[in-house]
Amino acid sequence: MEVSVAGDDVELFRSWTPVDEDLDGLDRAAREMILRFRLGCCRTDRNRIPYYGPAGDVDEFRDIPYIEDGMRAHLLDAYIPHEAVVRAGRSLPVYIDVHGGGFVYGYKELNRNFCLALARRGFAVVSVGYRVFPQADFLGQLQDVNAAVNWLSAHAGDYPIDMGRVGITGDSAGACLALFTLAIQGDAGLIDRDGYGFGPTGLRYGFLVSGKYDLGVYAGGGSGVETAEPDMVRVISGDLFGSFLDAADWDLALSLRGLARCGMPPLFLATSSDDFLQCETLALAAELARVPVDFELHDPRPAKGESLGHVFPVGMPWLPESGIVLDQARDFTYEVM
Repeated sequence: MEVSVAGDDVELFRSWTPVDEDLDGLDRAAREMILRFRLGCCRTDRNRIPYYGPAGDVDEFRDIPYIEDGMRAHLLDAYIPHEAVVRAGRSLPVYIDVHGGGFVYGYKELNRNFCLALARRGFAVVSVGYRVFPQADFLGQLQDVNAAVNWLSAHAGDYPIDMGRVGITGDSAGACLALFTLAIQGDAGLIDRDGYGFGPTGLRYGFLVSGKYDLGVYAGGGSGVETAEPDMVRVISGDLFGSFLDAADWDLALSLRGLARCGMPPLFLATSSDDFLQCETLALAAELARVPVDFELHDPRPAKGESLGHVFPVGMPWLPESGIVLDQARDFTYEVM
């Protein structure tokens, strides 16, 4: 049955994601799966958008272009604790945030509450937009994230931040992009950094939430991690990951064991027992432990009759359980930075 946007709040949805305006040229199966996925995410996010509250003690700097091409996807937001702005020092640690959405969904605004929650815990947070598929494939998305980090390095003097204490966070697909950004930084053998335009990033730590990490399943390899990921990702995987896999060293890129050995900085990993990608986080943690890489894992089991689910600290940062994760991530980060 053909997917239709009729009857939905399409213009409302377009305030936080592309809907169908970028899907021309795809084959029918891919188009319908992406549209169905986006609409499903929209209906879920419509329920949490009302929880967006005032910034209060955090200053927001919105829609700053990190690539001057007029694309909404190439804008970023900065969230700075107001006290740090008033003091005008240069000591605030930074998290660069990469939103999730199955590589095909969302704008940076989706993570506003999460960014505010991190900023209130003593970080400057830079929320990065990037081109979702089919506007860009995985390689192009990684290049967008790298460009945003490079922009921050060039404009650090405009903000009360310490560029010696910068890390990256992401959820779901954003956690995957964050992990591979760290891997590219940590091992020159993963990909030709100069040839593909990856500048130095200087990232010192990471906070990864409910990520999709094992790309080997799309090339007949991987760690054998089976998940309940949406079929959509498998349908588009050739177009989404193909150019990156053609460019990358498969021994490093196509297994969690290889990625864990790519010079990873300290990592805080978060999932939950009812997260459909829980096993990916646990498998990554096991490989990090073998290296070893300094990491901490948070994997709560929800109380009887309750649920946490996928990316709960990002999607529902107001929950008490989310507050625990965010506080632990703050403590871990301040210890390792």
